[in-house]
Amino acid sequence: MGKKGNGFLKEDTMGPTKSIQSFFVPQDDWPLKTLVQFKQQRQIQALWVGILAFLLPIFLYYGNRTSGCFRDSISHSYYIPFWGDVFVATTCSVGLFLMFYRGQSKPERALAVLGGICAMVVALNPTNGSGCDDIIAHSGIFFENSGDAIVSTAFPPLDDITGIIHLRAAVLLFVVLAIFNLFVFTATDKNNDYQAKQDNRNKLIRNWIYTICGVLMVITIGTLAYGLTADFDSCDAFSKTEGIFGPVPACEPGFWDRNNLTFYGEWAGLALFGIAWFVKGRGGGFLFLDETPNQIISRPWWWKFS
Repeated sequence: MGKKGNGFLKEDTMGPTKSIQSFFVPQDDWPLKTLVQFKQQRQIQALWVGILAFLLPIFLYYGNRTSGCFRDSISHSYYIPFWGDVFVATTCSVGLFLMFYRGQSKPERALAVLGGICAMVVALNPTNGSGCDDIIAHSGIFFENSGDAIVSTAFPPLDDITGIIHLRAAVLLFVVLAIFNLFVFTATDKNNDYQAKQDNRNKLIRNWIYTICGVLMVITIGTLAYGLTADFDSCDAFSKTEGIFGPVPACEPGFWDRNNLTFYGEWAGLALFGIAWFVKGRGGGFLFLDETPNQIISRPWWWKFS
């Protein structure tokens, strides 16, 4: 039995299989072994989160402009064919990153996990209504059949529990992101000899950027809260009783929805989030580095040419 076993193992590692496996042999110099390598990897991750958050509203703006209906909010982009998938995929990607973001302390880790969960809820739990005020547009919708083939509800109604959960998760997500900007990113890493120096101008510039983005995010959150409570009319081009086959309900949207201010407010919040994380990622390793405190732009660590 022993010889057969050894013969089997020997055969299994010979031939084409062995030549293919040779490409995937673990390399001693590949795993992260130093703090510097860990910081570099984190910079790249934060960079891509910032880029995704910054670009998402731009893509959804284009999607809204070409879909026949400019939705009231970014969350209503969920219902736009194709672009709704982009919204869900991108938001889930950011959420997963936050959920697995280690950070530099246990509180930062916990805050990131909370933000990641909120992002996942926002992406997978749709908001209320269609987001269209005065026109019926082609949309990805939820069908609820009543009796025959009549569609009774095309979208979750405005008082549905899913919309309430979505709204609260979205508000909490923006609050978490503002906390990151104001308190987490501005903290000084005492283990970083470069950052702890009093004359590190790049750290001061980064803190100013984080603070400005955080303050503007707080203002954005307050403005959005005002708009949703003081000037929010429940206009929806999709009839709640006759679904997509009914006539457009007679309803005059308020100033807020008529100008899609929720969409633009959320755009501003995501842009500020993206800018902060782009700076946190040092632009991928060349912007506002601690190691070169008197140079705003430096040669990145991945630039191998002399």
